[in-house]
Amino acid sequence: MKISFSTLGCPDWSFSEIFATAKDLGYDGVEIRGVKKELYAPDIPEFRPEKKPETMATLKRLGISIPCLTTGICVKDYGTNESADEKARKDALMYAKLASELGVKYLRILGDGDIMPRGDVDDGRVETALRDFIEGSPEYGDTVFLLETNGVYGDTVRLGKLIETVGSDRLAALWDIHHPYRFFKETVSESFANISPYIKHVHIKDSVVLEENRTVRYKMTGKGDVPVAEAIGILKDSGYEGFISLEWVKRWCAELEAPGIVFVQYINYMRRLLRK
Repeated sequence: MKISFSTLGCPDWSFSEIFATAKDLGYDGVEIRGVKKELYAPDIPEFRPEKKPETMATLKRLGISIPCLTTGICVKDYGTNESADEKARKDALMYAKLASELGVKYLRILGDGDIMPRGDVDDGRVETALRDFIEGSPEYGDTVFLLETNGVYGDTVRLGKLIETVGSDRLAALWDIHHPYRFFKETVSESFANISPYIKHVHIKDSVVLEENRTVRYKMTGKGDVPVAEAIGILKDSGYEGFISLEWVKRWCAELEAPGIVFVQYINYMRRLLRK
């Protein structure tokens, strides 16, 4: 397995700071979800056409890869607003183009924008959107859209059925181990069994539920009660060779610990687990 972190964890860092830190700490990759104030990856300065060759040369020199471009595309309401649908299709195409040019295999898509399941989502709308994205980017067939275990799709049986229904090798799963465990009371072994044929990328988060108000409080890896070590053991035993990516959501939760602390703790924790 390879170790990465999402740029959600360091919203104030420049592109050079992000990748220099990844190199210094021994990370294998960096998952892109915005750099500084720019969340739309095709508009990140280092990914614009005039800077792209220099950026790719830098990544090659550092030996750091980008395993996934984490888009902000959410297709929960696809089919209800034509202008929003057109924007989603355009964004999916632009992300697929950028990924292909950078040699990035995976693009994260959300079927449900809420972390917690709030109300229902029409699987048919999500299926239509995914088919449109796949069929609308045939020239970038080397890229794969990943539907995340997020919101109602933290129900991994439901997620697996949807991916199976679409039936494309350009659609797979991003297993965020936190959400099925926390919001659907799935064990990590149950989650893995339900979507194991489709898992291509993994998000790691840890948390506790505060007794006084039943809200979720994110914790550094191993400091909460999410069975991270068990999940890593299952992945090891399965022969999974992809990335286990820390999604430290500091961009959305400013009160969380600083990335300079968290990124060091995460890679050391994961190295210990992987050595066992």
